[in-house]
Amino acid sequence: MKNSSREAAGAAAGTAMLIGLSAAALAGISLALRQKARSDNAAADLLATHQAHQARQARQARQAMQAQRLEHDLRSPIGAMAVALELLRTSDDSATKLEALQVLERQVARMTSLTEQVHQFAQGLND
Repeated sequence: MKNSSREAAGAAAGTAMLIGLSAAALAGISLALRQKARSDNAAADLLATHQAHQARQARQARQAMQAQRLEHDLRSPIGAMAVALELLRTSDDSATKLEALQVLERQVARMTSLTEQVHQFAQGLND
């Protein structure tokens, strides 16, 4: 009977050891899973930050191109208006003066339209 008590005690001790090892293993697995989750969250945050940065850069590039187009579009009518004014000052021909006035009228209308585009562009910068 002593043998069977010892065997039972040994079996109980072995079982307790297995339970302890299993609990330790589960705790280790749980820790590893939590660390992986934190790592995955950090990677997702980094990816989101990178994507936001790329979107910001793309928006800035579009705005720079739009500003360059507007600058060019503003310079063209100004040049045409300067030539028309010079013709008005220097020409004695009434047909030339009439044509210069028509150029000025068209370019003023164009500048008015461009002013609205600049306004819309400025509002887009605030969005």
